Amino acid sequence: MSVETEKYCTVLIHYEKGVPPTSEELAKKLESKKETVQAEALEELVLLMINGESYPKLLMTIIRFVVTSRDHRVKKLLTIYWEIVEKTKDNGDLKEEMILVCNALRNDLMHANEYVCGSTLRLLCKMKYYRILEPLKEAVLRNLGHRHSYVRRNAVMCVFSIVKSFGVEVLPEAPEDIEQLLLVEGDLSTKRNAFLMLVNCDQERAIKYVLSLQDQVSSMGDIFQLAVLELVRKVCRSTSVNKGRFLRIVFDLAASSSTAVSYECASSLVTLSSSPVAIHQAAQAYVQLLTEQSDNNVKLIVLDRLRDVQKHHKQVMEGMVMDIFRALTCPSLDVRKKVMDICLGSLVSPRNIKDVVALLKKEVIKTLGYEASNTEGNLEYRRLLIRALHACTGQYPDQAQSVMFLLMDFLTESDQTTATEVVMFLRELIANYSDMRMPILQRLAECVGDVSQSRVLRGCLWLFGEYCEDEALILSVIQAVLAALRPLPLAVEDGAKDKKEAAGDKKEKKAPKITTKTVVLADGTYGTQNVYEGGEGEEEEVEDKGKTDTKKTAFRTLLLGGDFLLSAMVGVSLTKLCIKLKNLPVALRNEVLLVIVNIFKLVKQHVCGGEKCDSAVRLSQCIRAFAVMGNSQLPPPQLAAAQLVQGDWGAAQGRGQLAKVLELAAQNSEWALGQEEEVQNNALRDTSPCRPTIKQVPEHRERKGGAGPAGGMDDDEDFHAARGASMAQAAADGALFAERLAKVQQMTGLADPVYVEAFLQVHSFDLMLELLVVNRTNETLQNVLVELSTQGDLKLVDRPSAVTLAAGQQMTLHASIKVASTETGIIFGYVTFEKKSAADKECSVLNELHVDILDYIERSWINELAFRTMWSEFEWENKVNINTSITEVGTFLEHIMRNTNMSIVGRSYKKTGDNKTQKKGKLTAEDVQDMLKDAVGIKKLIDTSSFVAVNLYAKSIFGEDALANISIEKLPDGKLTGSCRIRSRTQGIALSLGDRITIVQRGVQASRE
Repeated sequence: MSVETEKYCTVLIHYEKGVPPTSEELAKKLESKKETVQAEALEELVLLMINGESYPKLLMTIIRFVVTSRDHRVKKLLTIYWEIVEKTKDNGDLKEEMILVCNALRNDLMHANEYVCGSTLRLLCKMKYYRILEPLKEAVLRNLGHRHSYVRRNAVMCVFSIVKSFGVEVLPEAPEDIEQLLLVEGDLSTKRNAFLMLVNCDQERAIKYVLSLQDQVSSMGDIFQLAVLELVRKVCRSTSVNKGRFLRIVFDLAASSSTAVSYECASSLVTLSSSPVAIHQAAQAYVQLLTEQSDNNVKLIVLDRLRDVQKHHKQVMEGMVMDIFRALTCPSLDVRKKVMDICLGSLVSPRNIKDVVALLKKEVIKTLGYEASNTEGNLEYRRLLIRALHACTGQYPDQAQSVMFLLMDFLTESDQTTATEVVMFLRELIANYSDMRMPILQRLAECVGDVSQSRVLRGCLWLFGEYCEDEALILSVIQAVLAALRPLPLAVEDGAKDKKEAAGDKKEKKAPKITTKTVVLADGTYGTQNVYEGGEGEEEEVEDKGKTDTKKTAFRTLLLGGDFLLSAMVGVSLTKLCIKLKNLPVALRNEVLLVIVNIFKLVKQHVCGGEKCDSAVRLSQCIRAFAVMGNSQLPPPQLAAAQLVQGDWGAAQGRGQLAKVLELAAQNSEWALGQEEEVQNNALRDTSPCRPTIKQVPEHRERKGGAGPAGGMDDDEDFHAARGASMAQAAADGALFAERLAKVQQMTGLADPVYVEAFLQVHSFDLMLELLVVNRTNETLQNVLVELSTQGDLKLVDRPSAVTLAAGQQMTLHASIKVASTETGIIFGYVTFEKKSAADKECSVLNELHVDILDYIERSWINELAFRTMWSEFEWENKVNINTSITEVGTFLEHIMRNTNMSIVGRSYKKTGDNKTQKKGKLTAEDVQDMLKDAVGIKKLIDTSSFVAVNLYAKSIFGEDALANISIEKLPDGKLTGSCRIRSRTQGIALSLGDRITIVQRGVQASRE
């Protein structure tokens, strides 16, 4: 299709037209002698034509009565009318009336008023009909020398548009005229437009001009400097000639006061050069933007660019870590998280670790202030800082001593996540560095009575039982734990009974009694003394209040409230400590035994407990161990069991298991991933047998037309190609075609007059619906219109237009749909058409098209602590019972993960291959198999146990978290049973994900339908 037969529209205005007026009514207004009436009629006509109405008869009326108007509003409306009016006949020939229009446009180009002249030039920039532009070329070129800059600016853009659309051959003298204008022009905007035309139409002239003004570019305006940077990028990518001089210009512009110029200079330096000096200059420009700009969106964009620089130039970025950390002053948690992601991990080195830890300590102390405590997101920021300190000191333990006591103050926090992060940090220090154990354990013993979180208490007690070796330390720990549990014995209070007695036995308190006595003073004189005697029951109330305050310790309250895990941990830890202590005082031993027996009684009598519950069994093992230590007579089976337990606890097997857990946590650390990925990429480059030598790389660039070391980040494509990425891309294209073909859905039957099939493609927050419409009849169908409606959180933005289909003809229509949330949506509707032989429209109903939630769900990673925190916070839960024909637990779990894009909690998975050929966020069968293979504990459970519970996690493109707990039990007959619980912050994703699991769980075949 030629340029002139295409329809161009650059104007789109909504207008509630109601019942449109006739051509005669509009013509009457247009013929009015009042310019205000003409302007109103012309405006109404323009709005009606934009919204689909056609008034071909009014073209001549406007030429006769409106074109001659001198009113500026009418002139402006005329330019819009000339843009949207149909200019050709049905056969493509230009209408005869356009000759008169050309004459009117020529008169406007030569008008004395610069506004009329400039507006006409702006109109011609949008005109794509050469037969209209041809007689106007001379007038356009003449305006390059107009006295007013507004006209010259638009004249340059008009010349540029003509040359760009129809080639420089139609205006062969234009480049020279533009160059002459550029040399003498004083207006910055006009100069920028002229330079852009030379850049795109005659690059040699543009290069010559820039090099002639090399020292003056930095003093020109920002819009011209941006145009120069565009030329530099184009030239340096194609040739290395004059590259040094161009890079010098970029270096000079990098210090510009304009933020746009500074950003573009940094991007150009990173792209065009791999020199450390250039990268440092670019990073410095990025950091300056990061710290000076207040807009969070700007900060996030700059941080993304810094992330790209960090991946390829780590050595240069190491020295700028502290500058990047200055962005932590921004209150946005997203900005702070990205700053941590960039700075921690690969950029932390022995040279800067001390400064990094000191800065993080200052930030932690700031979160404790009164003003910060009332700031939104302060708690999440504190958690982030504690995780950052944990990551830093884990790599550099010599810095741990400076922060561990500061962080231990957070053990008594009411926020469970913060306190748990701290105890996990202390656990790693105690396990890996023996010289820090004593001070940490001593401080833990001092504050264990003030800890209010069960999980934190269990962690502290386990550390006491496993790592306390010194006798004095063991005694102090036992005394601290017993002090937190006093007064003994532990007994559940009957609150209802106390309230009843208090309500039934209310006693009137006697008023205080005042007695006056005469006494002899020290100097021998007499005086009076008032003696106050309190009322009855006062002393008892004070005594009861003291007892009540003593009972309300958090440790004791948790045990009395039925915390079975904590109860078992108290018994096991105290027993381990007593076993390690050789000279255990009898009184202390009896008190510990009293506590364990007391706890055992509480567990046994609890409604959810009993003799056979896990905690009761564990506590009975502790009691038997004490019996053995006291040389009590036990039956041989119980004696053997007690000795086995003692041997197991004394062998320190828990330390070996903890070492494995810490190793896994280090591998999955959120701030070790970037470093690991970089190391893997470097290893691939170093070990590849096809790796080009240093000498070969420049030669390869030159054959491509590259410019020496200017490849920068673009060289990744060379390495990917050397590793066989081209073949992978071809395979991916075939897989993409197969996937697209599988998603095509039939909307009507093949026997219907109009056959419709649809393909739904997801583009982030938009859905593009592609409809193939086929005329299955032997006659022409007119006004074929597909009417669509949506159900759910979908909004139809662009509707398919009506078309005419000849016999057997097919056509592709498009509709755009906006998505607001992760919720299962349905698209439905009907197709209408008209036949020449029929008076009424005919209609066919379309099948429903369901939007797949899998298109919104992306695989993501989360640690176990964050999962538990969100699990307790999220209020929406959807429980789906397992009903499947699959008989293997591993197969079922793999099937669910692949069809929901959910990954196992607590593990991160990074592939070293080329991820460009994979669809973002989608899990493949190989990925799922690798996950299950690496999850050794889950794999062992699947192979050896009949019951498996797995936590899964995914994230939607809207930032919604999806949590799932799958509990599977294999029955003796081989069938699988159990449930899948899904939790989320919003109802939509919980219900939609539950529906997805219900559909796909029935078997492998169900997911392929």
